[in-house]
Amino acid sequence: MYLVLLILHFIGLVLGVGTSFAMLTLGLATKDLEAAERTRFMLRAAVLGKNGSVGFLLLILTGVAMLILRGPLEVMRWGGPAFHAKLTFVVIMMGVFGYLQVVLKKVRIAGGGPMMAKLPKLSAAMLLLGLATMVSAVLAFK
Repeated sequence: MYLVLLILHFIGLVLGVGTSFAMLTLGLATKDLEAAERTRFMLRAAVLGKNGSVGFLLLILTGVAMLILRGPLEVMRWGGPAFHAKLTFVVIMMGVFGYLQVVLKKVRIAGGGPMMAKLPKLSAAMLLLGLATMVSAVLAFK
């Protein structure tokens, strides 16, 4: 059972971090477009965010399941300070992700608008938090 959870956890990781890299690449590739055209394109490309949402949900669910399966005290002992750092990054990421969802909803409703300017920074924060979480996990469970 643990192996299945671990595989699903890594699939969630691929979906989440892959979405962040994809959105970064698309954002960079559209820098030279006119503002209206870029907005239209990025609103359509935002559908990739569903992959990130599914990946993040999968990461959280499988992470909690693995924690329960192995025993919280044992995992905390085994992972040490790096695991605590990983959990801290995950909690921060949950807050940023929640705010990102609120901003995305406002952007969709407005068809762009001033809130769209927040998306690149929030997306970059999600990417950096995702990478920091991965590094912490590798250090914790090497």
